Amino acid sequence: MNSKVILVFRILFGLFCLFFGLNSFIGFMEFPPIPGDGGTLLGIYATSGFFKLIAVLEIVGGIALLIGKFIPASLIILIAIMFNAAVFHVLHDMAGIGGSLVGLILGLILVYGYKDKFSSILNP
Repeated sequence: MNSKVILVFRILFGLFCLFFGLNSFIGFMEFPPIPGDGGTLLGIYATSGFFKLIAVLEIVGGIALLIGKFIPASLIILIAIMFNAAVFHVLHDMAGIGGSLVGLILGLILVYGYKDKFSSILNP
């Protein structure tokens, strides 16, 4: 894949993660409440501080992607977060799955773009 295309995806994913990580602290974008067990689970995450930990990881990972440092480590952490967000939405809130899928796809595109850095992990 072209290095300029990879750079664009890296910047997009970095900004995406930075935006949503900062939103957890600043709260400039509100999300609709999720009914049922999903809402209960989110309430537990919010009161336990789990969301703040995830937000810090998103901010640090997003900044790392933007400055081009620790890209493989950042992608591993951020894709794990996006995967878990997508699974949550599949199980509890299909209407809100869009953002997590966008993040997951951006991350997976970057793994493909940096496949040489992941070759030791991806080979059996």
